[in-house]
Amino acid sequence: MTAIELKSRLIEKINAITDEALLNDLLGLAEESILHLSDAHKTAVNTAIQQIQNGEYITHEHAKKETEIWLNR
Repeated sequence: MTAIELKSRLIEKINAITDEALLNDLLGLAEESILHLSDAHKTAVNTAIQQIQNGEYITHEHAKKETEIWLNR
């Protein structure tokens, strides 16, 4: 779908909305240029970063292998 088609579908959907609260939420979303995280999400992201820096992670390939082993039990 092209950008023009996507915009057209969005405009149609928005024009059909009668719920003011939803329209306000959509307006807020459209005006946001930066993702705002809750304190809990920020803490989780910072914890994950620290874990990566400490080498406390596995690769995607390793996770896939572990999953295969688990599924074939």
